[in-house]
Amino acid sequence: MMLLVHGIPVILGFVMSFYEFPSLRYTDWFRPETFVGLDHFAKVFQKDTIYGAQFWNSLKVTILYTVGSVIGTYVLGLVTALTLDKQFRGKLVARTVILIPYVTPVVVTLLTWRMMFRSDTGVINALLRQAGLIEGSLFWLLGPNSLYAIIIANVWRNFPYAAIMLYAGLQSVPEQLYEAAEIDGAGRWGKLRYVTLPQLKPVSAVILLLLILWTFINFPVPYILLGGSPSESGNVLMLLIYSFGFKQSAYGIGSALSAMLFLFSMTIAYVYYKRVVASSYDGGAI
Repeated sequence: MMLLVHGIPVILGFVMSFYEFPSLRYTDWFRPETFVGLDHFAKVFQKDTIYGAQFWNSLKVTILYTVGSVIGTYVLGLVTALTLDKQFRGKLVARTVILIPYVTPVVVTLLTWRMMFRSDTGVINALLRQAGLIEGSLFWLLGPNSLYAIIIANVWRNFPYAAIMLYAGLQSVPEQLYEAAEIDGAGRWGKLRYVTLPQLKPVSAVILLLLILWTFINFPVPYILLGGSPSESGNVLMLLIYSFGFKQSAYGIGSALSAMLFLFSMTIAYVYYKRVVASSYDGGAI
């Protein structure tokens, strides 16, 4: 089943990247005269072509989107986990409530964010005006702000996962380490820096790896918020692949981009696992 659902489509996608598709008829595909070799990859890498210009812009946007989302998700998740680790009334309720963004269907969540980001009736602009931060209305889903919009929505969507994983990691930190740090004169920041964060390194490494991969190939967040024709500042690689493959019928170019994205993601995962994840565990392996 895994071969049927994942393996065959991946292989077919790689094969499609080496062919030109003169029409939408399947009988015209994979003919010897439509084989173009590495031409699609060359067009994508050349900045002076229309495909290349869009690819390099999308790659930059995707990297910014990934970095912003991962940092925001991890920091918010860490703050939430540290808060939940304290004893306070209503802790069980709070622990349940923070899961709402993660367990709510993604379409419902993102459509709600889309309404909140509306320039005329959206609650985001209303709150910013009440706080005196803006006077008019910001266009969140168009122009430069579209990148911030998808980052904010993605962070909100994923931070409960990071919070619960980090909270579980905090439960395994020996209390004796905090007592020893306190005897040595460490304050709240010292305990966090020298005890909590080092003890959370193994679970943090796994969380960051998953967040990087999930964000880099994320399609629902940018597509539901920005649509299939976003502005340049929000045109991540997944939307560019969708545009080439399903709107412009450039199946070869779309397949070439998909193949490169797949190889790039696998390379990141392999290098990160070897350098960060595996080294975070005793013996160099999980």
